[in-house]
Amino acid sequence: MQTYQSPLPSRAAVRSLIEDLVGRRVDINDSDPLPRKATNVVAVYVDDRTSMMAVVVVDLACAARLGGALGLLPSAGVDDAIDEKDFYDLLRDNCYEVLNVLAAVFNVAGAPHVRLYEMYGPDDALPGDVAGLAYAVGGRMDVVLSISGYGEGHLSVVIK
Repeated sequence: MQTYQSPLPSRAAVRSLIEDLVGRRVDINDSDPLPRKATNVVAVYVDDRTSMMAVVVVDLACAARLGGALGLLPSAGVDDAIDEKDFYDLLRDNCYEVLNVLAAVFNVAGAPHVRLYEMYGPDDALPGDVAGLAYAVGGRMDVVLSISGYGEGHLSVVIK
């Protein structure tokens, strides 16, 4: 029987998927929830009826490091982009691809099929329902990702 909610993925599933995708060791440690910042990147995941099922929020450092690691970009250039708050097109496109593939952690037996619907940020206005879920208490996983050779960034997964 299919439930109509996606489960909160395990830290191991998130770590393993990102490791496999970027081809680098990834460590995950617990963290506080990300504060609301204009520089955050928010990915919205929906079911086949386009109902919002989950969001993933990453800070600029995590977004840039994910994009840089996927594209095998020099880590010093990624650090410069973070310092300058320049989430340029290649980093944005690569981060989008990582967040797109991350939908797989929600697609488990008995749960609805989930896909990436939209990626917002940095500096994009969030729809009210997306912002409400992104910074809600409960039903969430808040971690610091450390990508070998690239450094750390914060990631939050929030289930509706």
